[in-house]
Amino acid sequence: MAQKKIRVQTIGCRLNQYETEKMAEALQPYGFTRVRKGEIADLYVINTCTVTHRADSDSRYLIRKAARENPNGRIVVAGCYVDNDPQKIEGMEQVDVIIRNAEKNDIVSILKRKLPDLLSEEPDKSCSDVIGDFFDHNRAWIKISDGCNQWCSFCIIPSVRGRLRNRPAGEIIREINRLVENGYNEVVLTGVHLGHYKNRKVEPQVKNLAHLCRMIISETDLHRLRLSSIEPQTVREELVQTYADSNGRICRHFHMPLQSGSSNVLKKMLRPYDQNTYIRRVTAVKKANPETIVGGDVIVGFPGETEEDFQKTMSVCDSGLLDYLHVFSYSDRPGTPASELGEKINPVEIKRRNRELTIVSHAIRARSYKRQVGQTLEVIAENRSREGGFYWGVADNYVKVKLSDIGKSTKDIVRVKITRAHDDYVEGDVVT
Repeated sequence: MAQKKIRVQTIGCRLNQYETEKMAEALQPYGFTRVRKGEIADLYVINTCTVTHRADSDSRYLIRKAARENPNGRIVVAGCYVDNDPQKIEGMEQVDVIIRNAEKNDIVSILKRKLPDLLSEEPDKSCSDVIGDFFDHNRAWIKISDGCNQWCSFCIIPSVRGRLRNRPAGEIIREINRLVENGYNEVVLTGVHLGHYKNRKVEPQVKNLAHLCRMIISETDLHRLRLSSIEPQTVREELVQTYADSNGRICRHFHMPLQSGSSNVLKKMLRPYDQNTYIRRVTAVKKANPETIVGGDVIVGFPGETEEDFQKTMSVCDSGLLDYLHVFSYSDRPGTPASELGEKINPVEIKRRNRELTIVSHAIRARSYKRQVGQTLEVIAENRSREGGFYWGVADNYVKVKLSDIGKSTKDIVRVKITRAHDDYVEGDVVT
């Protein structure tokens, strides 16, 4: 079979990254060889995001960049930006094929129809239909659900991803077992609304995310399981207890979006919790394991956010409960209820609030990293590329670790005794 080069690129969340790998896996039997950033490809697959205006811009940039790298290459654009503004993508002369989110599993049949010269051979039937590798990455992501029923007033994702749909637990277990067979020690569960996972109609025993986690622990040899971003109101007692009972197999890391520390703003955002609920849920996680690192997303400058509201957010973020933040400045997304609200905040004021909260973010991260000194962390190199003679790794508690004592990057777990903490990473000595 003639070898053809394919480059797949992802913008956005881990859910998108999983779907990118799934599309690449589907195309592999047709003679495609993956190439890295900077290498010329015959086929470019760009999986886009539309959560912000910046994501839209980044998507367009990658499309134009691919066309410059190989004017004779074919460009396929998939994902959320396609669903949100298909006319915009179709209007770009560089694009050969667009694929909506609901069509990603059909990429082979679509390209056979629209780019038949690239998929003219019979497929290699020895290739597996189960995802088994994440190109150039030492940790893997597993999609357990798609879509969202929450409809926060600022968010466009339910419009482009649809309603919540959960995968069968059996499929998830099978996929994790193949990844473990291929040497992966960490799998990250991902979905738009992770905490609402359930599959009782098909698998009556799988009542919620806690049940799925217990199945993974009992039916796989996976060393560590990580939960990606999870809505605070879904972190209930059963999940917290499952985490506490996991003997370290569920990572000591929860990312629980806050969005605002003001109950008034949360109500306008249509978030289904208030400040006190958020604090209670984070406190429960910390009580289950005091060494847990908890992070959160925060939006500053939401319409109607007063200085008092902002100070409430500052207070929650600097309370000692949170260990890092992802700070975003509010911007209107056309079609969302928030874009129709009055009381828009002056952009200069939004920048000021972002700057002040970012200072808090740096401070609380630095404090959490200092707490790691003297601890021995289990670390996996983040990817398979060397940077300046060392690798960046991620510990089970999501702390960023500089790995300068090893001469290779693998999926293996490396134990590191932390001796020094910096503002945004730690380092130490590899121990056996």
